Amino acid sequence: MSPHATRPDHESDTSYDVIVVGGGAAGIGAAIGAKQAAPHARVLIIESEGCLGGAATHRGVTSYCGLYGVEHKPRRAFGAIWSEIHSKLNVDPEGLKRVLDDVMAAYGIETVLHCTVVGGERSDSNLSSINIQERKGRRKIFGKAFIDCSGDGDLAAHAGASTRYGNHGHINMGSLATRFGGLTQANPSSSLWRDAIIAAKEQNPALKKIVPRNVGVLIKLPGSGDICTYMASARCTLNILRKLPGHENMYLVSTGPNFGARESRHINSRYRLTRADIVKGNYFDDTVAVGACINTPNLFCAGRCVDGDQAASSAVCVMGTALATGQAAGIAAALRVATGADPDPGEVRRVLLENGALLDRHNLARAGVLEDDKGMNLSHDEV
Repeated sequence: MSPHATRPDHESDTSYDVIVVGGGAAGIGAAIGAKQAAPHARVLIIESEGCLGGAATHRGVTSYCGLYGVEHKPRRAFGAIWSEIHSKLNVDPEGLKRVLDDVMAAYGIETVLHCTVVGGERSDSNLSSINIQERKGRRKIFGKAFIDCSGDGDLAAHAGASTRYGNHGHINMGSLATRFGGLTQANPSSSLWRDAIIAAKEQNPALKKIVPRNVGVLIKLPGSGDICTYMASARCTLNILRKLPGHENMYLVSTGPNFGARESRHINSRYRLTRADIVKGNYFDDTVAVGACINTPNLFCAGRCVDGDQAASSAVCVMGTALATGQAAGIAAALRVATGADPDPGEVRRVLLENGALLDRHNLARAGVLEDDKGMNLSHDEV
């Protein structure tokens, strides 16, 4: 457990207004959103790993995509919730763990780490409690509303909600984060690395199977000058790149201990986001990007669990968007607790806008162009 994480007492604190499963970007957004809609609500995050942050802290995925528009002069596509987190980031991404602990403490959000959801119980159509497994044993926690931000639909599956795995038997490819150091004398770019890898494959065709990608996004970390990227074969890539000028002392700092999954279970929801919605930029009057499960009215979802086909899922799974869908899901869950009925989309939108969310893609100019970033370096060089 991290130093500032708050842990409920095992014997007495077993009932919450909103329970969030998963402490990644979506879970963080959901917990904050619930507190924004109902400041006095008891909100709990349950996280299976030893820290909050999800893929950003325990899978090495340092690219917070989805925060800015893909334009010649990028505009912010995200509101105040990210600014609150980002303003505190001025160190290596490892510092994100402490930042998120501090944000949770400031909102009065309780956190349990090293904890897995292993079951759920229903009362009529609603989810009433979940069973969690800790090192001290198994126990039951009661809630009025639940949000699945596990990324894998774990809560929904255990609770007997309607889920599916992937789309038509297929899932989006995962990412293995790789961090390289020893590049202080180099001037790396994705085009430089791409050309070196392509040339190496031409000289040795066997590398085509060992190194399937020719590089993609390079993320320059502040302070250390390390580079994070997503490569399937770090060792072979390292041997190729060490031949470049200034790369002679390049070394592997770390790889993500797990693959950064991009798609697994989805919760079957009232509306399934499609490729056409993304490509055409379809607008919805109730835009908040939250899907409520059909057969479990008090179960909401965010992040990778959002119902979408394969193409749409690849667009909504990125961490910036997950933070946004999480905020909307948290607000919706808290409103359901307050009213006992399905949340009104207009009220969800009102609370989102009241708390600085950006919901209209046509009005992003008001957020300003891409500013100089501290901490998590969001600039990148893409192929």
